[in-house]
Amino acid sequence: MGLRSRPESVAVACLLAATGGFLDASTYLARGGVLAAAQTGNVVLLAVAAAGGDVGKALGHVPSLLAFLAGVLLTEVVGGPRWRRLLRRPVRAVLLLQVAVLVGVGFVPGAPAGTTATSLASAGVAFAAALQLNVFRSVRGMTYATTFASGNLRSLVEKTYAVVRHRGDPESTARQARDIAAVLVSFAAGAFAGALATDAWGARGIWGSVVLLLTVLVLVVRETRHIERG
Repeated sequence: MGLRSRPESVAVACLLAATGGFLDASTYLARGGVLAAAQTGNVVLLAVAAAGGDVGKALGHVPSLLAFLAGVLLTEVVGGPRWRRLLRRPVRAVLLLQVAVLVGVGFVPGAPAGTTATSLASAGVAFAAALQLNVFRSVRGMTYATTFASGNLRSLVEKTYAVVRHRGDPESTARQARDIAAVLVSFAAGAFAGALATDAWGARGIWGSVVLLLTVLVLVVRETRHIERG
């Protein structure tokens, strides 16, 4: 089953989506046009480079892909019964690991695509994004994604159409449409903030995402205590 958080509140979901947008904007601007938070772009760019005979450029996308897979695998391992006995709060541990990785990425100097520095930084971001994507999956019972927008856009259209056509429970469907719209707006706002932070501070602008994640951690702790108390 792997490690999963309980369904997130809308506030947590929006902050996580903002983090995803922030990471993509930051890596795109500071790392030579690389999109490391979601791996669709890396797969396409790897295939295009390979088709053009540029083996070196194709291989440059491999570290990010492997790091993403490693992040997913780690959350699956930590979600096992043995690790759950060792880690009393595994979701918090994953958030802190994500924060630590992104702090480290901020110390890697900005460089053009294809350089060792860019590959290292992109791999770090991909690993952190995989942790987030595989742990945080639902907002108030509805599946969503925190590091890319395609699936969320599909859900928005689906839920909005259901509201217009009076399908399902009107109140529940309308709430889900509002929730996913808030997530999408937050993703765009995070990307906007990431662009501004990178323009102002370069590669270290990614530390703005750390602030967002620490806020998520605070909310998760507060919400967990509230649930446990009553």
